[in-house]
Amino acid sequence: MESAKVKMHKILEFQAVILAAGRGSRLPDVGGYVSKCLLPIGPYPVLWYSLNMLERIGFQETMVVVLDEDKSNILNALEGYPLKIKYELIVIPSDEDWGTANSLKHISSRVTTDLLVVSGDLITSINLNEVLNLHRKYDAALTTLFFNNGPEEWIELPGFKTKAKPDRDLVCIDKETQRLVFLASASDFEDNVTLPRILIKKFDSISIFSRLMDAHVYVMKNWVVDYIVESDKFTSVKGELIPYIVKKQLSKPKNALEKKGTSEKNIEVTKDIFDYAIENGYESRIRQMSAYNDHGFGGKGVYYNDTLRCYAHIPNKNIFGIRVNTLSSFYLCNNKILSKWEEITGSPLTERFHPNSVVKTKQIDDSSTVGDKTVISEKTSIKGCFIGANCTVENKVRLTNCVLMNNVTIKESCVLQDCVVYTGATIDTGCSMQFCLIGPHHVVPSLTTTNHQLHAETTDNMITLG
Repeated sequence: MESAKVKMHKILEFQAVILAAGRGSRLPDVGGYVSKCLLPIGPYPVLWYSLNMLERIGFQETMVVVLDEDKSNILNALEGYPLKIKYELIVIPSDEDWGTANSLKHISSRVTTDLLVVSGDLITSINLNEVLNLHRKYDAALTTLFFNNGPEEWIELPGFKTKAKPDRDLVCIDKETQRLVFLASASDFEDNVTLPRILIKKFDSISIFSRLMDAHVYVMKNWVVDYIVESDKFTSVKGELIPYIVKKQLSKPKNALEKKGTSEKNIEVTKDIFDYAIENGYESRIRQMSAYNDHGFGGKGVYYNDTLRCYAHIPNKNIFGIRVNTLSSFYLCNNKILSKWEEITGSPLTERFHPNSVVKTKQIDDSSTVGDKTVISEKTSIKGCFIGANCTVENKVRLTNCVLMNNVTIKESCVLQDCVVYTGATIDTGCSMQFCLIGPHHVVPSLTTTNHQLHAETTDNMITLG
């Protein structure tokens, strides 16, 4: 007898969303529009790495929030690259200044499980299951990821010399339980930092960090998304929502008498975050029956009897992690990407030269890549360069440690070292340039000799180099 076929329905534990609507406000705009998620890192655009990272840990699909004006460019840019994960591009208006929390509100009707939120500018070798497992282990409301890679590498940047300092956070983590107990921007403090007294009383051993890099990766309970929508008081996830929830852990839910304010129809209007953090299953009953405790001094209840709990995962220092949100990180990441390729992507880079490219020179090293329909002439020397699509590099050109975006033309006898050349730019014959930024569609006149300069079509609304 033929056995009956049972149709299994797979229950999703997590959904994922990549937030890729950033304009790159810390990157030099130099008069052109740069969609941050399409900046070239090695042979692929930034966004590809986030998608690949989710694919590697088993996600079969993800949402990607993008600006409406970028949608077609992103679809075209990702076409032909190796990806199995299905991605749905969800657009938000380009002409409105939406924050990351607004983006989560926009997709909230699609969110039915706990949510993994990933920044579209993150490139890392971490296995994100480490973060998901921490979230599962402690049944967290919120779990975050920080990298502790020590001081930022000093690297000489193209463009004007700058002394811009990166934003810093003050992060306090309970050593024993990995609870994230305090989070604030270092710029909020002048000389002294005052920590809430309850922290010292509650947790036995707190580590304070001031040089961690926030990966902008968050795992949040499904109810946190509901809270974002209904409270309607957050614009930014990183700047407002996360610090708020971290702070709220230390307080207790109000009882019925303390809650004041009902509408005329006797509907409660002062719903608190604790009203969302309700355990519907058997979690609390199991904890009461269990001998488990998350900290050594069992006198205090499991999880210190907190219903709201935030955690932070800090991988070991040899894990590569960088956010491509400043000129220095863009430049540094391009310097590192090929040496870390298998670590980051999980597979070897088999084609450094696109099959549709024409590379006539033999003087091109193993740390260079060449994009689709690009033509490189015979008498050229290329070392440590990433060359985009539809570029032309003529004879007697020497390129060292340069990034050429799409549709760039380098005319005969040019020598470029440590330069970033934006889309559509042309460098005319015989130029010698070191540590320069060349803006979109700009034409550098022949025989230009220049060092640490910005060459752009317009300087209106120019953004400070980060």
